[in-house]
Amino acid sequence: MSLLNLKQEYPGLLFGATPGFRLAKLEVLNWGTFDGQVWTFSPGGETSLLTGDVGSGKSTLVDALTTLLVAPRKVAYNKAADSSAKERSITSYVRGYFGQKKSAEGTGQPDSLRDMQHYSVLLATFQDSGLSQSVTLAQFFWYQDAQKPPARFYVVADKEMWITQDFSKFDKDVRELKKRLKNSGVRVFEDYTRYAEVFRRKFGIEQEQALDLFQQTISMKKVEALTEFVRANMLQVPNTEEEVEKLKNHFQDLNSAHEAVLKAKRQIELLHPIADQGKRCEQMDNRQNLMEKSLRALSPWFAEQTAALLTDEIARIEQDLILAAGAREQAEIKQREIEESIKKTERDIYANGGGALEALKAEIENLRQILDHIRKNWANYANCAGKLKLSMPKTVDDFISNRSKLPEIKSNEETLQGRLNADLQAAAGETARAEKETQTVAEELESLRSRRTSIPREYIEKRKQLCRDLKLEETELPFAGELLEVREEEAGWEGAIERLLHNFGLSMLVPEKHYPAVMRWVDQTMLGIRLVYYRVSETSQPVSGQPHPAAVSEKLNIKPNTSFGIWLTRELRQRFSHVCCEGREQFSRESLAITQAGQIKSKGNRHEKDDRYAIDDRRRYILGFSNQKKIEVLEANEQELKAEIRFYRDEIDNIRKQQKESQERLNAAVTMEGITGFADIDTRSKEKEIDEKEERRKRIEQGSDVLQELQHRLTELEEMKKTQEDVLKKAGKKETTLENRLGSLTQDKERADATAAETAPAMKEEEYPFLEKNKGTALQNKKVTLESRIALERDYRDWLEKERGILAREISQLRGKIIKAMSEYNNQYAEETREVDPSMESLPEYNRMLAQLESDGLPRFEKRFKQLLHENTINQIALFQAKLKQEQDTIKSRIEQINGSLSAIDYDEGRYIRLEHDETYDSDIKAFRVQLKACTEGALTGSSDDQYAETKFLQVKAIIERFRGRPGETESDARWTKKVIDVRNWFLFAASERWRETDEEYEHYTDSGGKSGGQKEKLAYTILAASLVYHFGLEGQDSRPQSFRFVVIDEAFLKSSDESARFGLELFKKLDLQLLIVTPLLKIPTIAHFIAHVGFVHHDDIRHRSMLRNISIEEYEQERKAREVARYVHRVV
Repeated sequence: MSLLNLKQEYPGLLFGATPGFRLAKLEVLNWGTFDGQVWTFSPGGETSLLTGDVGSGKSTLVDALTTLLVAPRKVAYNKAADSSAKERSITSYVRGYFGQKKSAEGTGQPDSLRDMQHYSVLLATFQDSGLSQSVTLAQFFWYQDAQKPPARFYVVADKEMWITQDFSKFDKDVRELKKRLKNSGVRVFEDYTRYAEVFRRKFGIEQEQALDLFQQTISMKKVEALTEFVRANMLQVPNTEEEVEKLKNHFQDLNSAHEAVLKAKRQIELLHPIADQGKRCEQMDNRQNLMEKSLRALSPWFAEQTAALLTDEIARIEQDLILAAGAREQAEIKQREIEESIKKTERDIYANGGGALEALKAEIENLRQILDHIRKNWANYANCAGKLKLSMPKTVDDFISNRSKLPEIKSNEETLQGRLNADLQAAAGETARAEKETQTVAEELESLRSRRTSIPREYIEKRKQLCRDLKLEETELPFAGELLEVREEEAGWEGAIERLLHNFGLSMLVPEKHYPAVMRWVDQTMLGIRLVYYRVSETSQPVSGQPHPAAVSEKLNIKPNTSFGIWLTRELRQRFSHVCCEGREQFSRESLAITQAGQIKSKGNRHEKDDRYAIDDRRRYILGFSNQKKIEVLEANEQELKAEIRFYRDEIDNIRKQQKESQERLNAAVTMEGITGFADIDTRSKEKEIDEKEERRKRIEQGSDVLQELQHRLTELEEMKKTQEDVLKKAGKKETTLENRLGSLTQDKERADATAAETAPAMKEEEYPFLEKNKGTALQNKKVTLESRIALERDYRDWLEKERGILAREISQLRGKIIKAMSEYNNQYAEETREVDPSMESLPEYNRMLAQLESDGLPRFEKRFKQLLHENTINQIALFQAKLKQEQDTIKSRIEQINGSLSAIDYDEGRYIRLEHDETYDSDIKAFRVQLKACTEGALTGSSDDQYAETKFLQVKAIIERFRGRPGETESDARWTKKVIDVRNWFLFAASERWRETDEEYEHYTDSGGKSGGQKEKLAYTILAASLVYHFGLEGQDSRPQSFRFVVIDEAFLKSSDESARFGLELFKKLDLQLLIVTPLLKIPTIAHFIAHVGFVHHDDIRHRSMLRNISIEEYEQERKAREVARYVHRVV
């Protein structure tokens, strides 16, 4: 069907009638400045003119038509005049705003024709004379809530309606009005959507976009950007958002499955070290157990080794013992022979006078023994006399003199012993005291070095315990002394202030929020110290008034930025406003005072001075933000105490030395007392007596030759006897030694056999091989012998214990790592491990979880992930891709349809316009299409391995995450999504002006830039005409019996040339469209030829109201000519 031959024959179309729904009338009540009555514009389905002076109300009527047809969210009022959205609105039209007046507050507020008690009605009747059908659209506005815009309901009727008949006499009961309308067969709607669906169906308008074009037509003068115009006005919005939602929903399941896979892999990654280390720990435990058992098996193992050595040694000893017994027997025989010879010789000597000589020898021998005893006494006595500084006695009188001095010496030494014992106890006590003080100072220093404050350690430790139990930070419960410091310029008062604030400084400050917990903890805990704490309110009020400038409170700094600052200031000024007095007279005058010496004067004439410690003893100081000075003092004190300890230890050593020397002297005195007579030490008398007897023996022996021979023989025999006795003794000793050795070895073997026999069979199978295997390492390849077996067993035991200790430490460290890994796993997966403790006892449970994940969990998650990826997501991506391709093809097809319409329009003599399309250069869209294609590449023949699945997932995720909106980029991603899924944005459009005869291009347009005003409007009318035909379904396969034939052009001819205006009007006339032209008076002569009806709008500037008059174009022309004649006559006269 040709674009210019649109009067197609339809069944039921009346002969000679114009097809399509056209505006028969428009009625408004209380709309803008049309006030107080129903105003009707009646074009009667014909092309009409709505005219009047600028500001008379023409656009108000056009906006009424727009309100009836266009969705509220899209309505742009007075669009042709480029008014802002704030100037006109439903509220301004319903209230009838016409200006502004000054409010009582001095601000401007709208001046209106109507209050909120009035209602407004818009009504338009469209008629299709060919089908003899009428459709009335109406909207009713009223106020339900003064704080909200007007409420409205919508009406569609298959008949003609009137405001005066159908929207009146309802006594302001809107529900009654709706009921009445429904009962009359009228359809009433509460929302625009259903209302628009119904009237669009009746008008044959399939696309909602057609109504957008209707509004766009009102103000369109030129095509600024052809691509944007075609996208917005000539192409239907593709329905791709639903597909995107499906993708997002499918991806939610896929992403959950992917997260399950990643979670399982991460769990396996965390559990593997636990299992591997657990297995290693088990092996180390087994080795440790083996070492434990080997330690127990070491003695039996060595016993078995020893038994074998003893067997060989016993056999050797038994052979040696036989030989030793024979040698002893020979020595005994020889000994008896010598003894017989001695006896015979002694008989011979006696027979020759030897009896007297023997008696003399016996006497001399006895005297020698007595002399040996006296010599020992003499040496002992000389040693003791030397210690007591006494001379050795030479006579009995000297001996008696020494003995008389011994009682006094003993008494003196006993007295000295008592004094030395007392001195020793005192020195020991001082040493213990100094050592205890040193330990206390060292502990205090250790504590002070770990912090900055000077509070005593026992208070710090108690607070630490409190905070640990209540899970609080120590900084939340400060001691007052930690927040106070004597100002540097007031250093001279530091000792006195420390003494005054000592107890307060040790007080703990407890915020209100922690008070209940702290109070309960203190009440139920045995503290071991005196603790004072204050409940500090968060709303502490500052103290009013100014303190004395020399008050203690003003000589202190409060730690900056502490939340306790106000409270501390108040407490200091209330409790420690003592004036620091330089002189005694001032001290006497002030009611609260303190001196630098530390004397404190309190209320009630109470005076106090505590000198138990020196006032400058920094060890007692507790105030300050830094404890460096206190550390230095304590370090010096520590050195003094160490020096004191060294002194007392030297003193103790000296006392013990004196005690030893005194005891030795006391013992010497007692020993000397034991020697009772001088004869006991008189060696010279006995020596003289022995010499006399020896001289007599020699005389007797020299008196007989036979006797001398016999005595010489006896001497030889006695020598032989001694020698033989030595031989016999050695032989007996050797035999005894061997017998003892044999007995000992036998006992050793019995014990070794017994020990070895106690060995369990399993021990020989496990521990013995272990001991044999490690023997070389443990014993450094030393050979086990009977002599070395004990030492080597000890060495082997030491090696085992050392290795066991090393292994125990390694096991402990490994268990620590395992438990730490378990804790980390539990922290990350609290739900799965709610009933599993991080302990070695739980290792089987962790191994079970790992086994379950590897054998079932991960494979199942991977299977579901791949299934969802391939069967759902990638398939859905492919469907989405197909949908976009379908939309592409649809757009190309629709452009061809529109080109069919454009080809029927003579744009210029011999030329026509053709729309051309090309792919967009937009980087976002191009990248999106590449990404989308990549998602489905290899989908049919793709690998099933994990890497392929992960790659595809990441490709899909990159797109879906932008569809969903990434964190922090939600708005930009929403804009990106809207752009890339709208297939219209995939195209760029241009207009090609071509010769009909040759189809060669005459000119190429991407917009109307660089063209004259008339050319711009001409291109706009051409493109607009084709768009209207397409959207209203007036041509080709989309033509329908019902059609909408009404178009409004508002002020479109204000700047256009007469030629362009005639071109446009001719074009719309050929399209058989009803035009409502809204234009000022000056353009009427150009368009009068095309107009059948005129609506003339006039505005009363006094009453601020608009009025409407309906006349034919002929009547308008007659009145216009009459006005021109009257003006001419007026000028002539």
